[in-house]
Amino acid sequence: MRKILLILFITVPALLWADKDSTNVYQGFSGGMMVHTGYLFGQDPNAPRNAEGILCSPQGASFGIGGALRVNLFKHLRVGGEGAVSTMPSSTTDCHKRLQSGSYIRTGWGGVLADACWRCDKVWPYIGGVIGGGAMRSLYLLEGNENDWIEEDHALFHKQSFFFVEPYVGLDWCMSQKVHLTFRFDWLVALHRQSLVQPTGPRLYIGFMFCH
Repeated sequence: MRKILLILFITVPALLWADKDSTNVYQGFSGGMMVHTGYLFGQDPNAPRNAEGILCSPQGASFGIGGALRVNLFKHLRVGGEGAVSTMPSSTTDCHKRLQSGSYIRTGWGGVLADACWRCDKVWPYIGGVIGGGAMRSLYLLEGNENDWIEEDHALFHKQSFFFVEPYVGLDWCMSQKVHLTFRFDWLVALHRQSLVQPTGPRLYIGFMFCH
């Protein structure tokens, strides 16, 4: 699966680059911000166990924000970069009764992107991917209170860096020539020492892109 994603990420932009239908290489640029939500799942083998010996490996809703900047080339090709941060608080997971308030899993990532975009009047569908790196930070509070200044005896903090490939599909609705409302669906496939970084899952984005 990972090899297929890498092949698509490399070959699709190459094919689009060969498209000479447009006489001008540069076709403008776009950039903006997006908020997102998603559902992450999968067990973290490094997660701690609570006093009853139950593994606290949260899965649930995640929320965050990010941004992207693209340069439009030829007729369909867009290249650029993006970054985002996504947080899954314990209150939105299946472990909300076993983890104390203040626990979370936070993922930050960034990389280079390439996608194919078809300009169909006011609706612009697109498909592409991002490749880069990031880190996942996990804080598990098994006892205590986040609102005091007392040291917690039973807590765990872990940071894990990763390499990722992130395929996505989306749709721009052209509110005007310079402002687009964008919707996007993606899946972050993160790897650390050849193992899949958990939790993982789909995310849905919505935001505004400003075009020139």
